[in-house]
Amino acid sequence: MYRTIMVGVDGSKPAEAAFETAMDMAKRFDARLLIVTVYAPPAIGLLGDIPPYPPTVPKEVAEKMEPLLKKYEERAKNEGVKVVESKIVPVWNTVGAGFVAEAEKQGCALTVIGSRGITGIKRTLLGSVAEYVSKNAHCDVLITRR
Repeated sequence: MYRTIMVGVDGSKPAEAAFETAMDMAKRFDARLLIVTVYAPPAIGLLGDIPPYPPTVPKEVAEKMEPLLKKYEERAKNEGVKVVESKIVPVWNTVGAGFVAEAEKQGCALTVIGSRGITGIKRTLLGSVAEYVSKNAHCDVLITRR
């Protein structure tokens, strides 16, 4: 049913829950597990710097996230997931749009993402990655809420 499962991680507790769910599902379906962090640069103002083309991951972000991705990768392999990959995906647009684009590019059948559970004005101002993914992904989306 699910041949490729992608999970979004960022080091948060909701992302940890999403990873555990995705890992379990990858084992059950004997699927490829793709562990992804999407990096979107901070919004630029009128006088801000224009980000490079193609988009890149700053060294400090890579130094923080690559060990985390490798830890998740090793954990999944130790738990019995046969095919595991991880990557940082740099984008110019939003994290949600980058996640959706990568899922489509990778031919994912399922994406798993954690929900931080923000509500009210904060959600209105900040938006929700999980909400964006659920509305725009071409594949099944599982949002974890623990």
